[in-house]
Amino acid sequence: MKLTPTLCLSCTLAVFVGACTTYESSPIDLPRDNQTWLHHSTQLSQRPITLEQAREIGLLMNPDLNKARLKHLSSQEVARQSGWWEDPSISWEIARVLHGNPKDPNMTGDLGLTIPLTGIPALTRQVAEQYSEADYWTLRQTELDFLTSLEENWHKLNIAQIRRSLIQRRLDEMALENASIEKLVKLGEAEFATYQLAAQRLHDAKRDLQDAQENEQSLRQEIAKLLGLHPHVVPLFRLESKSSTLSIPVTLLQPTPAQILDSPIIHASLAQYGVTESTLKMEIRKQFPDIELGPTFNREDGEKEVGGSIGFSIPLWNRNRQAIAEAQGARDTARQDTILLWRNRLHTASTLFQQQQMLKNHCEQEQQRLVQFSTNLETIEKLYSIGETTLPEVAEARQQLYESQMNLIERLETLIPVQSQLRFLTSTHTNIQ
Repeated sequence: MKLTPTLCLSCTLAVFVGACTTYESSPIDLPRDNQTWLHHSTQLSQRPITLEQAREIGLLMNPDLNKARLKHLSSQEVARQSGWWEDPSISWEIARVLHGNPKDPNMTGDLGLTIPLTGIPALTRQVAEQYSEADYWTLRQTELDFLTSLEENWHKLNIAQIRRSLIQRRLDEMALENASIEKLVKLGEAEFATYQLAAQRLHDAKRDLQDAQENEQSLRQEIAKLLGLHPHVVPLFRLESKSSTLSIPVTLLQPTPAQILDSPIIHASLAQYGVTESTLKMEIRKQFPDIELGPTFNREDGEKEVGGSIGFSIPLWNRNRQAIAEAQGARDTARQDTILLWRNRLHTASTLFQQQQMLKNHCEQEQQRLVQFSTNLETIEKLYSIGETTLPEVAEARQQLYESQMNLIERLETLIPVQSQLRFLTSTHTNIQ
């Protein structure tokens, strides 16, 4: 078959078009997205949500988790498309003879194919796969961070609801007490200072109730944000708590060094270190040239010549030395970062465990005082019923019990985040799918 310029150009364009990637538009429609988001959030908020259901919703809708998933999917695709050889190069020249016999044009063509003897494409794919692995473990760590925040805010909300109930109940008691004490003051059976103290405690309790309501609302909004729900459904959705009483949680065990070593954040750091190792190998191999091979064709004045070509660059004294030094420095830094991260996690586990022990001990001591004040109140109320004591003394006993309950709540609020962090410090005891 006779080669023509049109045929050569057509073949070249066909190969080029077949290797190209087409563009697909992906416009952003924020109003439509808002309507879809609100619709899904409203459906999920039609019935009370338990902690287990909240975990399932958040693992699907939490924005940070979805962003981490997209990054992992992107790095997986990058790894799949990495490690290709360099595209071959084709050149073709056609010249028409102006003087002499112009019947046959002169042609020159060659095909160049780069043979990667240095193994750089394989290392490039390995680096991309290690990035993908690091993104995978980062995703797992993001899931643990979500579960930590969700459990912490969920239990804090439970405590906030109990606090609000206690304050409201105490306010109702104070209202009756103050009315009775005011009558006693008018009858001269109680001092005015007693009434002033009771009134001050009543005002303090009202402020405490306002603070408790604000805190509860803030926690509800934070949970809705963690779950990825629309802010308009915050007044609608209800959270179903398992406990309505103050109870001290059980002691959590300290994670072992082996469990910490198996945590996602350590795996992610090790994968990042692997990236720097492979990058250093790749930069070192770039010192050595690849070989370019290919056939050649030449036709001049009717004479046809077929041959081959080989080419490579000669590495001299300054080939890629700067990139190698930078890659080696990045490798050493990543190595040190991984070691420091491992040590910090060990310290964190030990610190959290010791804080748990101390805070739990404080809670138990406060609970003992709470039991004692409760017993004292029962005794004083019995004496008051038979006229052996006065109403201000009963009010004082009730106030002691109330303050002890509030102190126990404060201790529990301090203990909750410590236990949440300790529980999800590793993924050993979680069931993330």
